[in-house]
Amino acid sequence: ASLSHVVYYLSQNKDKQQILREELNALDTDFTYENLNQCQYLNAVIDETLRLAPPLSSVQRECIQDYQLGTTGITIPAGTNIEIQPFVIHRDPEYFVDPDEFKPERFIDVKHPPFAFVPFGCGPRQCVGMRFALNEVRMCIAKIVHKYEFSLAPGFKIDYFT
Repeated sequence: ASLSHVVYYLSQNKDKQQILREELNALDTDFTYENLNQCQYLNAVIDETLRLAPPLSSVQRECIQDYQLGTTGITIPAGTNIEIQPFVIHRDPEYFVDPDEFKPERFIDVKHPPFAFVPFGCGPRQCVGMRFALNEVRMCIAKIVHKYEFSLAPGFKIDYFT
């Protein structure tokens, strides 16, 4: 699904697609793990796509001990189930200006708190396949964007929840 979403957002944003194509063309070599990992705009496009369309709809945890929420006076009792919604956090205007817009540049000069972007969960139970998935998306998108220019059919729209 992440590959489809990257293509979808780049199809909607031809200027971003062109910036990415120029970055990839500048590599002047075969695509490798090392050079794709260093492609700042490619990684920003992927992160921005994961922000808008996270692969996890929710992350569940159980509070193992009473936890005081900062200076709020709120205590989460041990045994409480907590559910985190990445889709909601990722679209919070407190963390991301113009949260519904595709702006890969926001991941080049990161200004949001670290736990405002959690497409694969976070902490010791973060998705174990995250690095593999990101490397796969990097390679596939690099090869597609390098070779093809793409656009959407008129009137085509993806609804995240369908």
